[in-house]
Amino acid sequence: MLATTFGLVVGGSGLAGSTSALARLADPPTASVDPSSLCAAPGNFIDQAPNGDITGCFRVPNLHSATLVVALQAFVFASTGKSHGPTTTTPAVTPGHVTISLPTASVTPGEKVTVTGHDSNPPAPSNRSFGNLCWDGCQDGLQESIQLQWTSHTTFHAVLEVPDTAWLENNGHSVFVHPLQSGTYSVGIQCLGATSGCALRADDAQTTVHLDAPAPTKCLKGQRCATLHLSSSSAPAGFVVNVRGWAPLQSFIGQAFGFNLSIASAPRDHPEYRNFSFSTFKDGAGFNVVVAPKILHVSPGETWAQLGRVPYRSSTFAGPSAIAAEGDDLIAWCQPSGLVITNGEQIRSIPSASAPAALRGTKLTMFTAPKANPECATVLADPSHRDSVYAGFDTEENGSAPPVYDAALYTVDGGATWRTVPVPPGATLESFGGFVTRGRAVVALFSSPDRYDDTTYPGGTLRGLVPTEVTNNGGATWTASTLGCPSDGPCVALGPFQSGNCAMNGSSQPLLVGPAHAGAGHGVRWTPSSWMLQLNSCFSQQLVATSDRDVMLLDASSQYPLIESTSSGEHWTNIVLPKVPGTNYGEDSIPTSNTLLLAPDGSLFSVVTNASGLRQELFRLYPSATSWCHVTRAFGGSVAAVTVDLVRVNATELLWTQSDTQGTSSSRHVAPLTSLGC
Repeated sequence: MLATTFGLVVGGSGLAGSTSALARLADPPTASVDPSSLCAAPGNFIDQAPNGDITGCFRVPNLHSATLVVALQAFVFASTGKSHGPTTTTPAVTPGHVTISLPTASVTPGEKVTVTGHDSNPPAPSNRSFGNLCWDGCQDGLQESIQLQWTSHTTFHAVLEVPDTAWLENNGHSVFVHPLQSGTYSVGIQCLGATSGCALRADDAQTTVHLDAPAPTKCLKGQRCATLHLSSSSAPAGFVVNVRGWAPLQSFIGQAFGFNLSIASAPRDHPEYRNFSFSTFKDGAGFNVVVAPKILHVSPGETWAQLGRVPYRSSTFAGPSAIAAEGDDLIAWCQPSGLVITNGEQIRSIPSASAPAALRGTKLTMFTAPKANPECATVLADPSHRDSVYAGFDTEENGSAPPVYDAALYTVDGGATWRTVPVPPGATLESFGGFVTRGRAVVALFSSPDRYDDTTYPGGTLRGLVPTEVTNNGGATWTASTLGCPSDGPCVALGPFQSGNCAMNGSSQPLLVGPAHAGAGHGVRWTPSSWMLQLNSCFSQQLVATSDRDVMLLDASSQYPLIESTSSGEHWTNIVLPKVPGTNYGEDSIPTSNTLLLAPDGSLFSVVTNASGLRQELFRLYPSATSWCHVTRAFGGSVAAVTVDLVRVNATELLWTQSDTQGTSSSRHVAPLTSLGC
């Protein structure tokens, strides 16, 4: 919690201790940036170079505000000491078992210097790879986490990068900008054999060095000490704005500890904000420093009403899907008593009692209750082969969970026997990531060992390729392949979902973009989307093809719930939707039961848990409409008694399952779209 706010203290004439305080100020408004607003890879911080240069970018957040304040923001830990540099005296350090030395008595800005250290009581080999080097005091100067190279049991070396510009300091009561100026500075080291809280303690060892710097040109008294430039002063929500500028270095050297971006709503008649300000925290732990605030005006974007009737062609959903609609009326359902297939006229039960036997001899075992007839997590009915059904079942590896893996199984005899789907080269049984159709073929997707935070290729792919197994004959035979473009619409697809825990950290699934005008049925080398790297598939996003080049992505969890590409996925635009009534919970507390989907008739449907958390409601947004209407009593009952688990749509109907709060019973529901009017 913030307490008193002050102007930042700026260094004076370059002599030790010559600082002057600015007048007391009110903070510019600040707010954390939603990760979906950050566009720079890896997308979680602003880059600051050793010379203080700032670069980065963001998407204009959808805050329903006409004016925003964009600023650089940093948290500075409160010091218990006092800056010593530059100085003509050497600070006293109590002799200990660690000593350090430098090969030179004088350094220049930006120079890299080898530090040699000796530790007569070294930490264990397993805990001595890293430490902190400090410039001008570990308590109040700059710290940098560095790797240690041990050349003997007691001798180590590390590389110190001399500051190349001004930096932030504090004395426990005020924040200072220390200009880059010549003089004698301390160089210290701490956190050898890292222990909790070691960065808050004094130096383990210290020496001094003379900095030979040109006359400072930044951050002297009367000089401007930070700049921030936006590539646009006015832009709609979702538009990419590039940022560049300069600011003093933060107290920790390194990207992960540099300045963050703050974007907050501002009143139209906003005041002139000070270029620097800081606020102290009531617990005395540190300071919230705000640098170079800029005003950004949010211009109107394209609205749902302006789109007219959207020409729906086909769609796919993210994540495991316990309901799968194929064609006009073929629907597969995962149920506690097994699987159910309906086609508008008949209801067929597909037993799963023999499914656990398919995993004998593997590391996976099913733990889904009831064990006698396991419930599937994802399902697909073969559109061309009546007795062929494909399903993923929740499993644990070697009797331990989490993590939870979906095991890909299939039956060709209506559930009498089950088999494991073959595993393609470069994948494992545990890396199954969903079933999709390509024409009349059924495709099992697998992820590769590639990291999900990769930015060169989509996460979970093998250098852009998605391993698959494909059957064209109902599972009689399978062929190893790689994922190709969808049969309809542009070459944009959802990749393999990653098994995860939706109650904890979500589940990742990449959004894949293929070559424009590509029609390859396999072998596509996919690239990441320019809008986002991963979806949290716990929210079961919908990807809708609306033409040969146009595609929409609907995501109930995003501050940009509807985005559209008219360039085969190369570029995306936010479509402004009216606010759904009652959805006033925070962006980080959206219930995973919330759903947003587009129906073939051009209507949007939104399932939301109302603000009280006691009821799930259905809302409909007709084509060209400017507000949602409430479909009353669509589900019935309160969340305390019944939960809407999953919602899907086929050509003419809305489909969903409801379960009791204990999860012991589940019911299937089908409602014609024409009956859900309001």
